[in-house]
Amino acid sequence: MYDFAVVALLALAVVKTVDFLSDQLNISKFRSILTFLMSIGVAWLLDYSVFAAWGIPIRDADMGVVVTGFIIAGTTVPWRALFGWLTHERATMDETLGEHTPLRSAA
Repeated sequence: MYDFAVVALLALAVVKTVDFLSDQLNISKFRSILTFLMSIGVAWLLDYSVFAAWGIPIRDADMGVVVTGFIIAGTTVPWRALFGWLTHERATMDETLGEHTPLRSAA
């Protein structure tokens, strides 16, 4: 259970750090890529694998760390949805919660 909390709080830290960096550096177009890179980076720096914590044997321990980074990146989506619901601020176009335009206009 603590491992789920670690993943959720790491995802919160990644969301807010990416928001800060994208606002300061004016790179909001690359927010999703930055989220993936930062999530994998934080898992790599901490050498944290959810699979090792849950006792799930995997063949390559480094791959467990990378997949944990992807899990952290995936957990950022509920945080963005929660912040969007609380503040009514929509996410940018490159994210799944952003504004969507139809493929073709209605005739």
